[in-house]
Amino acid sequence: MGYLPIFLYLASFVFLFLLVVNNSIKNKRKQFEATLAEVAARLKGYAANGAGTGILSEAKSLEEAEQQYQALRASIAQDPAHSAWLTQTKMALGRLKQQQYWYNNLIKSMPYSIVAKLFGHKAL
Repeated sequence: MGYLPIFLYLASFVFLFLLVVNNSIKNKRKQFEATLAEVAARLKGYAANGAGTGILSEAKSLEEAEQQYQALRASIAQDPAHSAWLTQTKMALGRLKQQQYWYNNLIKSMPYSIVAKLFGHKAL
C-alpha cells in the first residue's frame, strides 16, 4: 500500500492538469470565433445597407475577413459618415489578429503543445 497512493495522486494531478489546459485552449479558441463572428456580422451588415460590394457569405477565417474589409474599404468614398465604421472595423480586425497570435503562441508553448497534440488542437 506504500507507493499506490503516491501514484494515484500523481496520476490525478496529471489528469486534472490536462483538463485545465485543454479547457484554457478551448476558451481561447471560443474567444477567437466570437470575435470573428462579430467582424463578419459587422462586414455583412454594412454591405447589406447598400454600401460597397455585396458580401454574400460570412467570413470563416481571418484572411476572408481581411479581404472583405479591403473590398468594402476600397468601394467606400472617404467621407466622415464612413470613417467611424472603418475605424471600428479596423479595431475589431486588430483584436482578431491579436487573438489568433495569442492562440497560436499558446499551443506552441511547452506544456500546452503536448495537450494540443493529445487533444487534436490545430493552429488557426
